[in-house]
Amino acid sequence: KAEASAIPEDRRRVVTKIARLVRDSDFRRKVTVAYDRKCAVTGLQLRLIDAAHILPVGATGSIDEVTNGLCLSPTFHRAYDRALIYLTEDHRMMIDERRRQDLLRLGLGGGLPEFEAYLGRQIFLPADRLQWPSVDMIRRANRFRKT
Repeated sequence: KAEASAIPEDRRRVVTKIARLVRDSDFRRKVTVAYDRKCAVTGLQLRLIDAAHILPVGATGSIDEVTNGLCLSPTFHRAYDRALIYLTEDHRMMIDERRRQDLLRLGLGGGLPEFEAYLGRQIFLPADRLQWPSVDMIRRANRFRKT
């Protein structure tokens, strides 16, 4: 065993306390199965998908049901969580023009045309219509994100 003082300062282990919101551990499985394990925006599987909440976990009224979930690739999940993109009531993923312009102004628009190529059309939806995104959740999420 190495002495703690022998470990370089930048490699010492630090114990921290993290507060996280509790959510249903089965949410990911239910959402990914409903979407046939495909990204709702790109249609790609590749075992590289996340279950994203439409109305974020921390928002009042958020639920851990498939109707409040989307199956997204990590890039689109982050873009959605950061409100770069949003879902319309007719199930189209769109870019927030203000945030798009901010990226361009900051010189951070690399890859934007390729990213936008997937937007504007209806997302891939679950086969079971009862599992489609809730219009109420979409409305609440868009208000929450101020899109």
